[in-house]
Amino acid sequence: MKSSDVPRMTLRRAIEWCGGIDALGDALNADAGSLKKWIAGEEEVPHEVFVQAVGLILEAAASKSPRGRGPASNDGGRKEPRH
Repeated sequence: MKSSDVPRMTLRRAIEWCGGIDALGDALNADAGSLKKWIAGEEEVPHEVFVQAVGLILEAAASKSPRGRGPASNDGGRKEPRH
């Protein structure tokens, strides 16, 4: 992965967290056309947009429980109490 791919990948992930390109556009105050160009690599993602997208992902991740994670480390995966 090239470092230039990171902002585009971040926008793709932010679209998932926000529930679509229009919702991300609203959150970033950017139009869907610009987002599509940035994601496609037609234009460079502006640094401030990248930083805002990272912030959105961090906020969303902190407020939602992780998906697809294994058991908590303190329970060892047990379903029943120890004997």
